[in-house]
Parts: sequence; structure tokens; C-alpha cells
Amino acid sequence: MDIQDLKITAGQMRSLIIAMINVDTQNNKSMTKNHGKQIKDDAKYEALRREGASKEKAARIANSPGASKRGGKSSPMEERTKKELLEEAKKIGITGRHDMDKTTLINAIRNH
Repeated sequence: MDIQDLKITAGQMRSLIIAMINVDTQNNKSMTKNHGKQIKDDAKYEALRREGASKEKAARIANSPGASKRGGKSSPMEERTKKELLEEAKKIGITGRHDMDKTTLINAIRNH
């Protein structure tokens, strides 16, 4: 069987090779790079980076308390108070946040 018979794209082949390299076949654990003390959950950080998250966003999710329980998901922003949204905006460095209404603040956080 030739590689052409598999009918997969070059990108799919690259992803497959990377996945094969990153898996320890003896114990089925993913071999993640140690990112040092600044990243609490290296596996989650790498998974988020592979999905296209920025380094900052991946680190923020991987380091959040309870991220492993929620899978990186938080409560819907519409259910949060404006005070909670302001705190989140402050963490990620959104300027002019105090002048924004709740809807604008949600959009600013989502698009950061």
C-alpha cells in the first residue's frame, strides 16, 4: 500500500505523525512538554494551542482553578454580573472597560 492509496491530505498526515510522536505507546499517556512553573496543566495548554488558542489564552485556561473540571469552559458570560465581567476584563487588560455597558463588555472579552 502506498501513501497515495490512503487518500489523506498532507495536513492530515502531518497531524497524524505529530500525534504518533506525542503518544507514549507503552502506557497510552500523552507525552507533554514541561512548560515550567508558569503553566499548571501542560496537557491542557498544549491541547488548546493545537486547537488554535493564543499562548496567553491557553495559559489563562490551563492555569485557572477548576479548569480540569470544566474542561476550560466557564459559565456563560450573559449569566455573570457586570462586576465579574469587569474583573475578567481587568485580568486580560481591556482598557476603557468601566465605560462599557454589559453587552459591549462581553463582546470585548470574547474578541480579546
